[in-house]
Amino acid sequence: MPLKNLKDNFADWFDEIIRKADISDNRYPVKGFNILMPTGYEIWERIRTLLDQKFKVTGHKNAYFPLLIPEEFLEMESEHFSGFVPEVAWVTHRGDTPLKRKLALRPTSETCMYYMYSIWIRSHADLPLKMSNWANIIRMDTKNTKPLLRDREFLWNEAHTCHATAEEAEQQVLESMDIYGTLLDELCLSYLTLQRPPQDTFPGAIYSIAFDSPLPDGRILQSGTTHNLGQSFAKVFGIRYLDVDGNTKHVFQTCYGLSTRLIAAIIAIHGDNQGLIIPPRLAPTQIAIIPIHFKKEKKIVNQKAREVTTTLSEHFRVFLDDREQFTPGWKFNEHEMRGVPLRLEIGPRDVVQNQAVLVRRDTREKTTVALPKLPNKIREILDEISSTLLKRAQKLLHESIRDVEDLSHLETLRGFARVNWCGSDTCSETIKEYSSGGEIRGAKHGVSEKPFGQCIVCGKKNVHVVYVAQAY
Repeated sequence: MPLKNLKDNFADWFDEIIRKADISDNRYPVKGFNILMPTGYEIWERIRTLLDQKFKVTGHKNAYFPLLIPEEFLEMESEHFSGFVPEVAWVTHRGDTPLKRKLALRPTSETCMYYMYSIWIRSHADLPLKMSNWANIIRMDTKNTKPLLRDREFLWNEAHTCHATAEEAEQQVLESMDIYGTLLDELCLSYLTLQRPPQDTFPGAIYSIAFDSPLPDGRILQSGTTHNLGQSFAKVFGIRYLDVDGNTKHVFQTCYGLSTRLIAAIIAIHGDNQGLIIPPRLAPTQIAIIPIHFKKEKKIVNQKAREVTTTLSEHFRVFLDDREQFTPGWKFNEHEMRGVPLRLEIGPRDVVQNQAVLVRRDTREKTTVALPKLPNKIREILDEISSTLLKRAQKLLHESIRDVEDLSHLETLRGFARVNWCGSDTCSETIKEYSSGGEIRGAKHGVSEKPFGQCIVCGKKNVHVVYVAQAY
């Protein structure tokens, strides 16, 4: 049975593809707590490896912090956690015995990490501290859940840093943006880096920057965020150090995070009506080798397919699909649906001519290659696939942005609406009302865009350019 049509019904297409392609299963009986299946988990592992390498090169250290957070920790930073409280899951009993104090299942790790930072940091020699925490997060989301796009439990990485000066913290924000930007480029994803408006800044932060990616259904997915926290948390948790002159000072902090939502972005941005298209560096299987034969050629074709598999396995992640219960056509569809970047076909004629046929998943282009030249040609094609996927994603981003000067045009909002805004909360709420739940996502970070008119709501001339979108 063919997949649902991506353009006509993105939601059903997404649900169907994550199930059929072994990405996620939402049939667990606790709503919003879903199974990350082997293919989905392996994609996450490869994302994790890419990010972890970048962190280690830049001096980050991995650690693991507890799942349970004392209630009083959350109360210490009430401004920060007021937004999380409706989503916090609490542990209140040990067996049948009530606990003396409630324990929160972490909705984020600032409080438990910063409590320990206040113990560990004593001197300027302890700075900078750059720690990365790979963990699961529990948020009892009050909105409609959707696997990977909006789970109540998800895997993520959060990095938290401490610095001696505001300038060093500012440089750390830029470093985190460079790390995330490079990672998203490697995942062949497109995005805008937007500095959130004051009303949507991470509570307690000086400013927040997000990586927003457009999806084919017209909504936006936040792929990652980074925050300059200044000294607000340091003052609450008493994170202080002695400088070189013996003076006691509070540290300056940053934090940044991304999650398994990235898998959703990869599926949505790269997929098509035949299924997934996984960027080669993430694909659990990079090449599916399929022998094609009739009974009398079976032995010789299978033998050659095994030889090719052995050779290519030294360089690539290869699967020899010699299952006899399925036809070659069925296998073609199966590997296309699972997003395998490259298919290698080998039949009797190919054995005689010492060649194989390569079929790209992204363009379905076929290329006949002599067997001795296969490794180099495959590297070339896999690089071309990555380049093509990134260009497609960038095209989607470009086509997702339109200038809007009339409020009524926000009623049919898809993608990003680029608008002029005076900065007032009243006009922000009006924009949200007209865009059916859309919101101001922010202004481009590091770019001063020239206004192209008056405030879209009140008509004031003193405005700046922001981006409005409906988000998951």
